[in-house]
Amino acid sequence: MAALDPELQGPDRVRAVFARVKAGDNGVADLYAEDGVVKAGGHEVQGREAIRAFYQATIDKIHPQPEVQEVLQSGDLFIAVVHVPTDHGDMDAIDLFELGDDGIVSLEIFSRG
Repeated sequence: MAALDPELQGPDRVRAVFARVKAGDNGVADLYAEDGVVKAGGHEVQGREAIRAFYQATIDKIHPQPEVQEVLQSGDLFIAVVHVPTDHGDMDAIDLFELGDDGIVSLEIFSRG
């Protein structure tokens, strides 16, 4: 099944991830392919509904307010440089997205903070 919001493509889809997280919207999962994958902190979450639960838990726990510094593109790969103020201090991250026809195929988060 294709990702919802198909009109969001490329860097607009990547930026929408952060806008939805900042708004506290677990609908961010709708930007992912049905079998999308998120890798963060040594954990892997697979499938849109598991990704929805991951984002909801993150939003509830630390209330992230991501600020996108830059989005770079190479083919279907996108790198987002992000500063993330949270309830538990600030983090900086580099997020590697792979986009496909069905939405975000994978996201790998590299963060410090």
